[in-house]
Formats: sequence, C-alpha cells, structure tokens
Amino acid sequence: MNGLLRSIARRAYHLYGRTFYPRFYELKARTNGMLNAMVYRRMYLEARALPDLDVVEIGGAAGAGSVSLALGLKESGKRAGLIVVEKLEGGSRATYGSYDHNLEKIQRSFREFGVQDTVRLFPHEITLENGKDVLAMIGTPELSAFIHDADGRVDRDFALFWPRLRSGGLIIVDDYANTPHFKPVSERNPLGGMKSVLTFRLLNQMIEWGLFRPTRTMGNTIFGIKPAGVDFSRFDPTVCARITAALERERDEFLARQTPSPQSAV
Repeated sequence: MNGLLRSIARRAYHLYGRTFYPRFYELKARTNGMLNAMVYRRMYLEARALPDLDVVEIGGAAGAGSVSLALGLKESGKRAGLIVVEKLEGGSRATYGSYDHNLEKIQRSFREFGVQDTVRLFPHEITLENGKDVLAMIGTPELSAFIHDADGRVDRDFALFWPRLRSGGLIIVDDYANTPHFKPVSERNPLGGMKSVLTFRLLNQMIEWGLFRPTRTMGNTIFGIKPAGVDFSRFDPTVCARITAALERERDEFLARQTPSPQSAV
C-alpha cells in the first residue's frame, strides 16, 4: 500500500507541475529533465534574485537545470554567466549514448532556449586536481551560487567553490535522500547505487560544520545558503573520506549478502 500511495503522490506532484507551470514542464520535456517542473521553476526564480555574479553548476545532464538557471540570469538583465560542469559520459548519460552525442544534446538545449551566450561549458569530469580550471572560468570576484547535481561528492564541490561563494550565497544540492539503492558498480551506476545516501551524509556533515543552512526542500532537492561569518577551517577532508569509505563498505557488504555462496548454490 505504501508503494501505491507513493506512486499516486508522485503522479499528482507531476500533474500539478504540468498544470500550473507549463513553461517549465515543456522545458523539462524538451531537455529530458529528471526533476519536477516546480523545481526548475524554483531554480529559475532563485537565479533571477541573485546578485550579478557568476554561478557554477556541477552536473548539467542534458541541460534542464542549466537552462532554468541561465534563463533566470538572462531574463533579469544580469551580465553574469553560468559555468556548467558536465562529464557527458557514464552515469545517467550512459543511457543516451556517447560523449559526442551528449555534448551535442546539451549544446542544442542551450541554443534552443537562447542561453548559449550565458553558459560556459566545462565538458569534463571534475576533480580536486582539475577544479582549478573551472575556477579559472569564473569571471567575477565571487560566486553568487553553486549547484551540485552530480556524483554525490559534495565535499569536493564545497572544497572548490565554497570559499569563492559570497556570504549568504545560494547552494542547491540534488539527490539529498537517505535511501540506498545498492547495486553492482557499472558504467550506468559508477557508485553502485549509493549516490543519494552519500549526498545525504556528506551534506549533513556540512550542516553540522555550519557551512550550509537549509532554507527549502522540494522532493530530493535541497536549497540553502552559505551562512555569514563562518570559517572554512572547520572543513575536514579526512572526515569526509571516512564517511565515503564507510558507505562503500555498507554497499559491498549488502551486495555480498545478495550473492549466493558456491556452497549454497550446490
């Protein structure tokens, strides 16, 4: 019954978005967006309200969230740009084809919605090592926002972009849910189904350190700000590494229990 109720609630949620926010429902449909139309509308409104400073989005997928943010910047008369980091292969992108196909797909989304001049694309997987190349693309003294909708490595993105974020700046994180879906590691599931829980645990650690203050939650997407007067020295990468390693052990132990031993198969 709980599964049935969740299914009904999910359908009602999407019907509401389709009925009351047709512009963003169409955007979602044309860009293969994976979030509800209401979330894209909220991202658009948040971008409109930002100061005229660049924004970084980690995880552009096919461009639904990117277009929503870029339209908010453009239609509010800002000169600031949106830097989109998208690796274009593996994970959810494996469903749609090759690197080149996904590159054309996201660039087409930008062109069709007229935001190609607002967006600067970094078409590679981001790491702590090449993060300096993304930072070099920022054209304003500070960031007004950064968005994480990628691989659950919230710690990496806080380490790279939190220091450049203005006080009170916007932070949006998707896949914030304490619901594991453990499965074998594959091209489609490079984290073996632990992305949401990893996001949940790492972001909760950022909250505990006072680096993120939640302001709104919509489904599995959480909005918040960088609190004023907080020192980043409380960030400890070794704690984040322990959180990640512990979750990897949980996943591996779960999968081991699902695999029959050779003796039990006899």
